[in-house]
Amino acid sequence: MGKKLYKTSMLFVFKLIILAVVVFFLNTFYLETFANPKFDIDRGRAIMDIINFHYRYPEDFIRFFCIIIIPAIYYAFFRGIAFHDKGFVYNRGLPFMNRSVCYSNVERYKLLHPKLALSIHCKNGDVFLVADNDIERVIAILDQQNIRGDLAPDEFVRMITNYRKMLMIILSVLAVLFVLRKIFFN
Repeated sequence: MGKKLYKTSMLFVFKLIILAVVVFFLNTFYLETFANPKFDIDRGRAIMDIINFHYRYPEDFIRFFCIIIIPAIYYAFFRGIAFHDKGFVYNRGLPFMNRSVCYSNVERYKLLHPKLALSIHCKNGDVFLVADNDIERVIAILDQQNIRGDLAPDEFVRMITNYRKMLMIILSVLAVLFVLRKIFFN
């Protein structure tokens, strides 16, 4: 693929969603510690008591770390599309599922959001969605390769720009679940 030019990162909004999910599960993990029969509540409920408990009985912490923390860090900070001199590597979630695409196989790109997203259309019919905080840099790389692009918005673009409403709905549902869990399970 050649020299690496740029690697995309996850949108800040989605990093906030991942953080909210991690905090939700961290709270659940914290509260489930008190329900564990091996935990002695009489000794205290301080953070150091919980750390000492999980130091002695690490299986719940290891499970939480492997199922929640590692994927959250990977998807928030390491996953992205790497643009190179001769093509790009599209990350499909797991390292062995990555797909390399040469620029000679790319037909065109279409801007979906003025600052955050575009789609790359290949000659074989594949479509790749690129979402990045600096989409102008991706457009510059594609323009350097003489790939034609469409920068005009359409109905699909207007639909995607409502992501803030979706974010508010997700955060509201998480907040309601958090409050209901506090009310009914404490």
